[in-house]
Amino acid sequence: MKKLGQCVVGATVAVVIPMTVEAADLETITVVGSRTERPLKEIAATIDVIDSDRIEQELARDIADLVRFEPGVTVSGTGSRYGLSGFNIRGIGGNRVLTLVDGVRVAEEFSFGPFLSSRRDFVDIDSLASAEIARGPISSLWGSDALGGVVSFNTLSPSQLLGDDTFYSGYKVGYSSADTSTVGTVTIAGQQDAVSSLLVATLRSGHETKNNASAGPEFGSDRTAPDPQDTKSLNVTAKVNWDIADNQRIGVGLDSFKNETDTQILSDYGTFSRGTLVNSRTAEDERERTRVTLRYEYTDIGFPLLESLILTAYWQDSESFQDLTESRTPPPYIADQTRKRISTFQQEIVGSTAQFSSVLLTPNTSHTLTYGLDYYETSSESVRDGGTKDALGNPVFEFSPLPTRDFPNTDVENIAVFIQDEIELFDGKLLLSPGARYDRNKATTAPDSLYLEGNPGVAMPIDYDESELTLKFGALIQMTDSLSAFGRYSEGFRAPPFDDVNLGFTNYLGGYKTISAPDLTSETSEGFEVGLRFLSEYAEISVAAFSTDYDNFIASAGSGHCPTAYREFGCIDPLDGFLVFQSENISKVSIDGVELRFLMDMGVMGLDNFGVRGAIAYADGEDADTGEPLDTIQPLTAVLGVSYDSENGKWGGQLIWTGVKAKDPSDISAGSTLKETSGYGLLDLFASYRLTQSLSANVGVYNMLDKTYVKWADTPGIGRDAAERFTQPGLNFSAGIKLEL
Repeated sequence: MKKLGQCVVGATVAVVIPMTVEAADLETITVVGSRTERPLKEIAATIDVIDSDRIEQELARDIADLVRFEPGVTVSGTGSRYGLSGFNIRGIGGNRVLTLVDGVRVAEEFSFGPFLSSRRDFVDIDSLASAEIARGPISSLWGSDALGGVVSFNTLSPSQLLGDDTFYSGYKVGYSSADTSTVGTVTIAGQQDAVSSLLVATLRSGHETKNNASAGPEFGSDRTAPDPQDTKSLNVTAKVNWDIADNQRIGVGLDSFKNETDTQILSDYGTFSRGTLVNSRTAEDERERTRVTLRYEYTDIGFPLLESLILTAYWQDSESFQDLTESRTPPPYIADQTRKRISTFQQEIVGSTAQFSSVLLTPNTSHTLTYGLDYYETSSESVRDGGTKDALGNPVFEFSPLPTRDFPNTDVENIAVFIQDEIELFDGKLLLSPGARYDRNKATTAPDSLYLEGNPGVAMPIDYDESELTLKFGALIQMTDSLSAFGRYSEGFRAPPFDDVNLGFTNYLGGYKTISAPDLTSETSEGFEVGLRFLSEYAEISVAAFSTDYDNFIASAGSGHCPTAYREFGCIDPLDGFLVFQSENISKVSIDGVELRFLMDMGVMGLDNFGVRGAIAYADGEDADTGEPLDTIQPLTAVLGVSYDSENGKWGGQLIWTGVKAKDPSDISAGSTLKETSGYGLLDLFASYRLTQSLSANVGVYNMLDKTYVKWADTPGIGRDAAERFTQPGLNFSAGIKLEL
């Protein structure tokens, strides 16, 4: 808590602009912060809401563009064959941030070795009505994995497009020079009596994202240009809602997402792997996600102790398929070989949620109780296959058995109960929100012949059972009509990942192995946050300072962790002489920071139709055990912009400057292989024009000063490659046209 005060004193402002400032952001409705619909101004936490209008105005292509102007939230993946990763919030990322689509968990990330990396970019943002980002631990509402925060995607619904009409159709086309990509989206919604429906279909195709590097070698690790890629994706979202009464609705939703990416990995040409010359590598990768959701809502029930209920059942299947073809020449470098590596990771989730709401009134207080049950079961499996053939097509002996599994097929069953009480006192001037959730995770393994024969000598996998109680307490005080203060204590946790507990692999040629970790316990976090908010007719200002402690962080065997028990032997197993990797609970991490944002209508200063807006992005983190800096913390970021909308609302524009502080060696942990990054400043320009009532156009010009820079979030992917290959695009533009009927 001491650093909490220091963060407030050291705060630096970051400003970001929407196209308009007419609608007050703090009046925006959010669900992720309380599981109930509440305006942001009534939530004792920091929540970001990015709606579909802003997505279109900024011509965002993907989840990285979605948070381009959200300091403190990042997405990495530049220069990678595998594409974008998940979100990093306040220095915590990967599977420690829960990602939801319409309340359903997106598949977990899973990586193993150099040829398998299943990531979480399973969402096409043209299907979204909004994205909500909850910063900080929030497991008391959403359960496991909400250790560092939650990103909740909400897809479009028929009512949002129809309003009072019975038919809507929208047609959008766009182009981006950053990856020479095109996009086309068709949206159709209609209503007949009590039944409404929606169909959104988006087709994207493009190439590798360009960078701003100087010319370099065409092949090898010193290559500075991006590896050539061809990408295409198709996303379909469909919904049907039936209003069986004024206060009852049944809805069915379907999501289908598929992406295909072909990569010519020129940066690997001419490199050596364990003495073998790599002549060429090409990859054909796919990822798919299919979801079906059934939802029943009953509001204004009228029972004395039951105000509303929501029942949800869902099924989702996600799969990543990665196919690598390699031409190689082993010593003595006379005859070529062809090697294939085919990897799949599949995760299915089946679940249901029952959420109830009750309102209790007394003469001096109002209680809104939200409570219920949350059940889901995930089934995960992975297969690595392949083989090597000589120049004549004859099979070459493989030292590691293939096909194999890196972990046994695993089902994880989670059942949870939760409750939250939103208490209003003193005519709403004081809002209290205590809450609690109990989760029980039970993992059951099913080792088959692929796992057992592919991992000889590995200990038999274990089933395990883990439970966790997480709490929260928030308070919001309305001190004046314009000024309020809030504070929050909240806990988070992540249950031991199935692939860390029972990861097994032995490489006889390489002389190393990974072993299971049956003693892993849940990662946990405790977060404190305090803040002030000012809201008037012309301005909004909010500042928050936070301090979060994370305990029992898991160092993963998949990232090369040497377990404590083997360090006295130099990480060598004395029984077989193999190098040992094992997942282990080791670290305590502390992260402190401050976030400030403001929104102002400049009409108060006589500048009608001009506006500015602000948000904060400063954090400091360290490993509490070693005192070393935490490398996942992003540099201080500042964004400043000015927007203008014409009097008649037909056209508008915004100019945004982004400044990012350098990441110096003193900010990087000792022994880290990450490369420091320079500070940089960017200038982006957006414009919109409504040609007719039905036809509109948006244009964006990015990096107008043509700066060369590397995002700190991308540095873990650089390794031994040329850092310039991971630079962001130079001067580039995007354009979109939309017809609505």
